[in-house]
Amino acid sequence: MVHDWEDGVWDIPNVKANHPEKTEHPRQFPVELVQRCVLALTQPGGVVFDPYCGVGATIIAALQHDRKAIAAELDSNYITITRERLQKFVDGELPLRPLGKPIHEPSGKERAAQLPLEWK
Repeated sequence: MVHDWEDGVWDIPNVKANHPEKTEHPRQFPVELVQRCVLALTQPGGVVFDPYCGVGATIIAALQHDRKAIAAELDSNYITITRERLQKFVDGELPLRPLGKPIHEPSGKERAAQLPLEWK
């Protein structure tokens, strides 16, 4: 992660099909993105406020790093998902991508990287 700070580029995968944090939210962002902001901009014991919490990435990142969190969300479905994710987090069962984990570099041999036979 230190390398990312020195380069000025945060290489974090977006939340899509195979991401461990994926929920039904269409524009979900990874907890790792928020973790970096929480660590850079707050102190332990501080409070993080997210007025558009979505499915709770900010709350989870704050709790991971000994911060308190206040959040608001209009969509009751996302509130339900957030509550479920928070319970899993408390229980130690929430799948999260580890902070600073390198991005998978495809080899080109994966099936998704091959041209379909009908295109050849």
